[in-house]
Amino acid sequence: MKNIKGLTILLLAMLAIAFFFSGCNSDSEGIDTSGEGKGGSMARFTFLKGYLYIVEESSLKTFDISNPDNPNLIGTTEINAGVETIFPYENYLFIGTKWGMYIYSVEDNPIPVFLSNFQHSYSCDPVVVSGNTAYVTLRNGTTCQSGPNRMEVVDVTDLGNPTLLNTVDMLNPHGLAVSDTVLFVCEGDYGLKVFNIKQKSDPVLIAHHDSIPSYDVIANYGRKELIVTGKEGVFQYDFSNPYELKQLSKILSLPGNDE
Repeated sequence: MKNIKGLTILLLAMLAIAFFFSGCNSDSEGIDTSGEGKGGSMARFTFLKGYLYIVEESSLKTFDISNPDNPNLIGTTEINAGVETIFPYENYLFIGTKWGMYIYSVEDNPIPVFLSNFQHSYSCDPVVVSGNTAYVTLRNGTTCQSGPNRMEVVDVTDLGNPTLLNTVDMLNPHGLAVSDTVLFVCEGDYGLKVFNIKQKSDPVLIAHHDSIPSYDVIANYGRKELIVTGKEGVFQYDFSNPYELKQLSKILSLPGNDE
């Protein structure tokens, strides 16, 4: 059985990290909820333009958080596709589901408007976006027994018609993060992979840190810092040199949390 205390520590750490990366600046004494949340690609919630978005198994809920002490549910969007993750990019929400990637616009209205979906075989499906390119990892195991283990590169220039550009075979990919021309992909017990994406449609593997079990990752380009979560805990790295990550700090999970 999983250790509940260990899971709680990880969740609290990830919440603190998300707000640290996205909500604070040198001129602010509090958290700014008007921008874009910077959470991991495995996240089930994010905030964008003053609103909180939370995904459930078959829906996307929108909360007005202009008063953080009293979040107000203002809408529920049905998505009957086994919803798993949510990723904000500019004025859009990219939803990872077991059946594909769904794209919604919040450009003109806080209630998400469906634009399109990119379908794939039944699989667990986190997603990140950089410019006109989305990176989607598909894996089997847990609730996604039949899915493949690969990363798909998708052209989202036309948000109404995403198209597949490339596929990359993986071992058991989980979360991922983009920082400029570097893509980090978690491979679960198999470690953390680093890709060069100067050519966005053609990721090139440049490093495989197989001693870092990883579940999800957050990259901060300005600080060149990486937050990695895995069965052993939460780790912070300096990725100035992506070939040799330098550990800065760690929060270890309690024994039994990796069962």
